[in-house]
Amino acid sequence: MAALTIRPETAEDDAFLRRLTVEGRWAEFAPLPLSDAHKRMLLEQQHLARQHHYRTYYGGADFGVIELEGEPIGRLCLLRGARDHLLVDIALLPERSGQGLGGTLLDSILAEAAALGRTVSLRVEHTNPARRLYERKGFRESARHEIDAEMVWAP
Repeated sequence: MAALTIRPETAEDDAFLRRLTVEGRWAEFAPLPLSDAHKRMLLEQQHLARQHHYRTYYGGADFGVIELEGEPIGRLCLLRGARDHLLVDIALLPERSGQGLGGTLLDSILAEAAALGRTVSLRVEHTNPARRLYERKGFRESARHEIDAEMVWAP
């Protein structure tokens, strides 16, 4: 497999992270009766809101850019706790989804947690296709909410 790495996010990554949000969520916004310019504006506002939320509530997390052979293809936000690693966010560009890259990243996160005797938890929307990946990797639903579920993996 090609070289998949995670490096710390920097201010220079903002344009890529905006692109990731816009392209990653475009299909959700496509049916809206708005111009493409308005859809892009809404998605860019969501990017800013997400960044603010993550920095406010998960300030101790590692914010990383996922790269494939030196090219940015995604983001990872992981909060490593004393008993649990919280997978706050993992996202790949749409053209990189379905290639096994997310599973490879998840395997490395789970291996690290297992070596430390920690669980890994996350929240995922019920309609997110990644939920099937989490279930295949051994995550189990621990709480169900209207739009998403909390899931946990234990070594």
